[in-house]
Amino acid sequence: MKFFTAIVALFTASVIAAPVSTFEQCQKEVFDVTSACTAEVGEDRVQACTDSLSEKCQNFFKNPLQYISECKNISEQEKIYLEDFVSERHADNNLYCHKKSDGQYCPFGDVLITDKVLSEDDFKNAINATCQSNECISLTIESIKNTISAAKYRKEGPATYLAWYKNGLEYLQSDACLAQATA
Repeated sequence: MKFFTAIVALFTASVIAAPVSTFEQCQKEVFDVTSACTAEVGEDRVQACTDSLSEKCQNFFKNPLQYISECKNISEQEKIYLEDFVSERHADNNLYCHKKSDGQYCPFGDVLITDKVLSEDDFKNAINATCQSNECISLTIESIKNTISAAKYRKEGPATYLAWYKNGLEYLQSDACLAQATA
């Protein structure tokens, strides 16, 4: 289960500044485009990954607020939050859609986009399996770092998942993990 999924709505209540209607309109647009440009539970993985590579989506990922007029007058804090949200989802999507040289997807991608309630063992197994590929290690580290970074804008959330992410990041960067990796 993705960390932000459980708590993204809580941010709206904690934001200070801009008129509520302006931020809500901007947030809705950003969430809608992000959803259209990233894979979600239940979607065909191949099609969702193909869609995310479209020119429209790639331009959005580069500068998510530039083309959304509702986002022109929101506070700096709100802009940072939304940009971090998009960055997190983009990193997750890159990992979810990446195929290794053997044609298989990176193991941690399945942890990111699932409706399954994950156990600590599920999480650890995906982290351990990730250590088999340098490509997957790098993409998983990027994804986890984005999740941890985005967590600072959230007032509450599943502390258990966040702890798993931090421990997983530490292991992925360890010599024990890196020693298992192949190209």
